Amino acid sequence: MNTKKINRQHRQIGDQTTKGGLLGIMIYAMSRNNVDPVLIGLIVPVAASVLAWVSTKIGDPDLACMFIPDDKKAE
Repeated sequence: MNTKKINRQHRQIGDQTTKGGLLGIMIYAMSRNNVDPVLIGLIVPVAASVLAWVSTKIGDPDLACMFIPDDKKAE
């Protein structure tokens, strides 16, 4: 297998794990602070969208992955 492909796969997994962890911490903190569950349910998709948008600004916009650099910017 190609080393670059494996490296991209690991970075993609790390990116998704990081975003999921941040969402989990956010949900846990809101739950511990007695935020209304309906409000949590409304905030989570918005927060996931914001994290995906931030990933497109940091890394490769086609993958929404902050850990894979955008090759188009390097050219």
